[in-house]
Amino acid sequence: MYTAMDFHPLSWMYFLSFVVLGTFVAINLFIAVVINNLDEAKAERLEELQGPVTQEEILSDLRDTQKALKRLVARLERTS
Repeated sequence: MYTAMDFHPLSWMYFLSFVVLGTFVAINLFIAVVINNLDEAKAERLEELQGPVTQEEILSDLRDTQKALKRLVARLERTS
């Protein structure tokens, strides 16, 4: 770099642009890796959620919903 600047005083613009563009490319690559990993994690999670629902899971969810409704009814009866 210093040798080039001895011959051409404005060569610092080339080196500055090289560093700025190189940094930009490196940051974009890092962001691309992060986004790719997030997309893969999202796809895996969607596959888990789209699996077949068993009868036990449905019954468990219904029991939980019934318990929540009973608590809500009890709370409403206390306030009225």
